[in-house]
Amino acid sequence: MRKFLLDTVLCSLFIFGIMGLFSSVTYFKIFDLFDPIGDMFADFEMSDLVMSKLRDAPPASEDIVVVNIAHANREEIGYMIQILEKYQPSVIGVDVTFASPKPYAEDSVFEQTLAMYDNVVIGSELRLPVLETEHVNYGFDTLVVPEERLAQHADFGFVNLLTNAENQEDVKFCRELVLRARIRNMEEEQLAFAVKLAQYKDPEATQVFLNRGNVIETVNYKGNVIGAQSTLGTRYFALDIHEVFNEAFTPDLLKDKVVIMCFLGAYIGDLNTRQDLYFTPLNKNYVGKAEPDMFGGVIHANTVSMILEGDYIDSMSQNTGIVLAILTCLVIVFCFKWVYGALPKWYDGITKIVQLVLVIGISILMMVLFNWYNYKAELSLVIIVIALSGDSIEVYHGVVKNLFSKRERAQLFKINRKFWKE
Repeated sequence: MRKFLLDTVLCSLFIFGIMGLFSSVTYFKIFDLFDPIGDMFADFEMSDLVMSKLRDAPPASEDIVVVNIAHANREEIGYMIQILEKYQPSVIGVDVTFASPKPYAEDSVFEQTLAMYDNVVIGSELRLPVLETEHVNYGFDTLVVPEERLAQHADFGFVNLLTNAENQEDVKFCRELVLRARIRNMEEEQLAFAVKLAQYKDPEATQVFLNRGNVIETVNYKGNVIGAQSTLGTRYFALDIHEVFNEAFTPDLLKDKVVIMCFLGAYIGDLNTRQDLYFTPLNKNYVGKAEPDMFGGVIHANTVSMILEGDYIDSMSQNTGIVLAILTCLVIVFCFKWVYGALPKWYDGITKIVQLVLVIGISILMMVLFNWYNYKAELSLVIIVIALSGDSIEVYHGVVKNLFSKRERAQLFKINRKFWKE
């Protein structure tokens, strides 16, 4: 039994070695021909399927209104804020960074507007992330704040969205947001734009959210605006720029609401733009996504909704996923090795059935946990271990162990020499 257990551990190490080898296959150009397939599934997670296909559309938000600023300049944005403020919103957020000065006439109107109200939040931007150190763990080197004349009259929060894109032209997929950050040489912790907006609407709910202590949170997407390429339909009422200037809405639409002013295209429903557009789990094509589906301002709206409603997503830690994968590997290898020794003729059939049942079962479990309990179980590594275990055990016994056996090596070389002589 001791030898069997040792062999189980060694075989498990072999499986993880194979996983490490496959994780570095990008170094071998021969695998480039599989890139289209890999790209199709690279941005897919099981939670995407739940969000895009299995959830019912929630009711329209009663707390948030999104306003399209289109291509308005600062003067026009200033006048829009003045109109919106007449209807007593809780807060107005402008999803724009105003880092550089503009002509005096344009800047002066916007500056005067900001000076008139104490409930306007404008955008700042995090730059140059720094390496984790003993003193800075989620730190950034620079915070680009609005131009000084504007910043003195308004609150601001950083509008960065967390994606895997290296630049704005790349495909941008947003599942998570950095919600707090420390800046080098700044004592005060900086909060994200959406968190700032939620603070104005409901400080207590926002503090409960911040007390979770997470730097990064998974966004619990609930919906989009009209005319978008998303499932779940329209969640947030949206006003177009001309509707604001014409005041073509009822007073109760804005009273005590969170108003997010952002770019939604030249007009609401404009699908001929890629500016500030992102892929999200609500995309109609959850695999091999073709068109981005959500503007950045609407991602902020979903984040604010999550905070105000206390409807968060909890995630399994990476370390927990690794530990579960190791334990699963040991158990699977132990059982499969017994089948390999006791029932060799049945091995392939039994192991393939068990692997299929386990992979399907774990996938369903992940979807159930996410759909019913908002818990994101990181079990991808467990699934990979199960998928590799059956054939890997055969390779381990048929090749690896024989390579370390003097008698088996001699037999292999003897057969080879005989073959070449013949």
